Order: sequence, then C-alpha cells, then structure tokens
Amino acid sequence: MGTAVQDVSLNKKVAKLLALCREKGLLLRTAESCTAGGIAAAIASEAGASDVLDRGWVLYSNRAKYEELGVKQDLIDRCGAVSREVVQAMAVGGMAKPAPCHSVCVAVSGIAGPGGGTSDKPVGTVWLAVAMSETDIVSRCYRFSGDRADIQAAAIEQAIMLLLETLSE
Repeated sequence: MGTAVQDVSLNKKVAKLLALCREKGLLLRTAESCTAGGIAAAIASEAGASDVLDRGWVLYSNRAKYEELGVKQDLIDRCGAVSREVVQAMAVGGMAKPAPCHSVCVAVSGIAGPGGGTSDKPVGTVWLAVAMSETDIVSRCYRFSGDRADIQAAAIEQAIMLLLETLSE
C-alpha cells in the first residue's frame, strides 16, 4: 500500500471514518472488484473496526455481481462492468443486502492492469460509488497511473476519502 508515510496518512483517515460512522450510527459495507477486498482490509486494520465494518464482497466476475448484489446482466452488457451505472448498482445492492439496515456501502470497479484497458477505458480507470440509500448515491470516475499495485492502492485510499467526504456532508 505504499510507503510508511502513506500508510500513516491512510490509517488516520480510516480512524476518522470509523469515528464518523460511530457518531452517525452507520455500519460500513464494501463491494469490491479491482481492489479485491483492500478497502475492507484497510478499514479492518484499525483496532475496534468491528463495531462499524459490517461486511464486504469481492466480486470479480459479472456473475458474482448479479448473484450477490443483484446487478442486472443487461446493465453490465449495456454499460460495461467498469461504469457509473454498474458501480452504483453494486453500492445500492451492497447497502440493501441481505437486509436494509442503517448502513452505507462503498463500491469499486476498475481496470487495474496491466491488461484489459481500451481507448475509452484505459488501465487505471476506476469508478467508485457510495450509497446511503437507493437514491442517495455519490459516484466518481478516476484515472490512476502506475502498476497494478499502485492503481489498487490509489483506489483504496480514494474510496476512504470519498466515504469521508460523503458522510461529512
């Protein structure tokens, strides 16, 4: 996840995120594709995270996105797995499954490389979404550079920052 300085910075952000969730009485959920559970791992690295971190999904295949979170195959076919529409559906599905509770879900889908990129969606393209409800969703597209590990680390840190920004509003 980078240098020790970056890890300390990320740890501080995670601690702030957990405190904010406790203050608001929120449970955190993650729905992760290109980060393979890295967001949940970053959150769980903070002592005492178990009262906030509820659950997470690692969903590399499109079938898993459908079976676990209800993302429709026609949506994936139409928009692509790395898209605003699909990442928003992942976040909403994660927030609502297995049963709605006072939770927030961050979802990520991207192209970490080294292959798989296209001219429209080059390696480093990552979509993030945070869902508080079926209609209260914040999503953003990022273009990260570096190798696979760099892209994954950047996506993990940006997910924590997007959660902080969304929950602070």
